[in-house]
Amino acid sequence: MKLLFDDALCEEVVEREMGAQVRGGDPAAMRDFRRAADAIYRTIPLQRRQAAFLSLYQRTLAALPHAGRLERLICEIEPDALLPAACLFSRAFKGEEEGIQLSEDASILGVRIRTETLLDEAACAYLLRHELTHIQDMLDPRFEHDPASPLAPAAPSEESLLRDRYRTLWDLSVDGRLGRSGRLPSDVRERRAAEFRSLFPALDEESAAKAIETLWSGPRPSDPAFRRMVRGAPELCAALGIPFEASASRERPARSPGGSPCPLCRFTTFEWAEASPGLIEAVQADYPAWSPSQGLCTQCANRYLLGAFFAPVSRSDGRTPSLTGGSRR
Repeated sequence: MKLLFDDALCEEVVEREMGAQVRGGDPAAMRDFRRAADAIYRTIPLQRRQAAFLSLYQRTLAALPHAGRLERLICEIEPDALLPAACLFSRAFKGEEEGIQLSEDASILGVRIRTETLLDEAACAYLLRHELTHIQDMLDPRFEHDPASPLAPAAPSEESLLRDRYRTLWDLSVDGRLGRSGRLPSDVRERRAAEFRSLFPALDEESAAKAIETLWSGPRPSDPAFRRMVRGAPELCAALGIPFEASASRERPARSPGGSPCPLCRFTTFEWAEASPGLIEAVQADYPAWSPSQGLCTQCANRYLLGAFFAPVSRSDGRTPSLTGGSRR
């Protein structure tokens, strides 16, 4: 596979590596680089100088061990060379930006990666192994990947929640396979399990543990199977062939003391609203798969409460149902 590096990532990797070598007592590479840079200043016309410097950075990166390490990693993951023939690495600034995408014509992989991750061999290996396993699934016809179809065609407002569920279910399957091959950091399973429980709070502890174990250790589900699972806890258990048992505390689910994402707006919140019957009805009109066990933040609750005052629904007795639980004239 041909590895390409965008100029911003290339420049930062080279400068960090040179700095690390100098701090480690080996300034030779830095001296050679500066000598080549000085030659560019002396001999290259101004209008061609930037291109010459970019070429110098690319040549320097190619001489460092990182490109070879990345190529070996990719060959280890895909020894049969079924992946695209080229892979472009570009710089990410935040961890949530990191990942791998496949071009529309499936001819090139695009890797977004932070410089710190690329230079950290263990973190880089996990990122590439995890993301490339996703890509392998997508390229496998048996997976039946359908990226064009929404997860919630009848309720677009639910798309964010269902997408989070889909990602976590797929991540459990991917990391389970990496774990069986002995290529998984030790804390990943616990982290994935916590993500799963936060997205399916209606499951009791035993059912959640069975679902996690089945996804982790069982055969890989297909894209259509994942799409059925994300609809809710009963559908998840049915697809996995395990009994569905609701959590005894599903009406008042425990929340993380560090805050948890609201299932509606996805922002982290520390304040959860009490769900009255009227509020439940209003929320489920927009989010049919939402249940009180998932909770909602006070800001989302207030939005529905405010909407009730500006768009009241008349009743036959002349009173208007109140989202706070009573009614008003």
